Amino acid sequence: GPLMIHAVKQYASSADGQSFLTLGRIYSGTVRPQTRVKILGESYSPHDDEEDVSTATVEAVFIPRGPYRTEVTLAQAGNWVLLQGIDANIAKTATIVGIDDANSKWEDDDEDADDDYGVEDECHIFAPLKFPQAGGESVMKLAIEPLNPAELPKMVEGLRRVAKAYPMVQTKVEESGEHVVLGTGELYLDCVMHDLRQVYTSDVEVKVADPIVSFRESVVDTSSVKCFAETANKRNKLTFLAE
Repeated sequence: GPLMIHAVKQYASSADGQSFLTLGRIYSGTVRPQTRVKILGESYSPHDDEEDVSTATVEAVFIPRGPYRTEVTLAQAGNWVLLQGIDANIAKTATIVGIDDANSKWEDDDEDADDDYGVEDECHIFAPLKFPQAGGESVMKLAIEPLNPAELPKMVEGLRRVAKAYPMVQTKVEESGEHVVLGTGELYLDCVMHDLRQVYTSDVEVKVADPIVSFRESVVDTSSVKCFAETANKRNKLTFLAE
């Protein structure tokens, strides 16, 4: 069948974190070095958004073996593989399809070609990964800035690489101009900051503010007591009821 890989994680392949190996599982087809592939991002949709698409060439294929990896010339469906050379356009996760396999499918003159594959003339992506067991979202926020303001572009590039390596990390710029990193907990952010300082921006001094936790509450039932507030002149009264 046509090549179909679900890319779920990226690992730094060099000491300076300049490039990444992409971990994914092959669900269909085979992959080998020099295979040209099409990378479908998390926002890709064959009906709504077809812009999140890029092409790349697989430079090498590895089989992960704990702390080691073995380079192979061919990997088939069912294997977990590390792919080199396709990380540039992957943010978190992606769906990887083969260009050659896709073309041979779409251009088949057999009228029953779609029936053989069981799909229509379109490609859908794997759903982006979610982590409900870990809280579902990043709730601890850490504001950072470079000690030397001139090194801000280097720090921003380091944050981009950290976001690629850690599935649950989010980075953004607040309205105040602060660069913040969001994670699931203090230990998680300690690991993030260690990699940011030692791997991705080893030549940049980074200042870190105290972590802030987003406190949120939910309403599961109608409140039994009405809460009210009065204005200073005692002429207006507001009543609140949670539902």
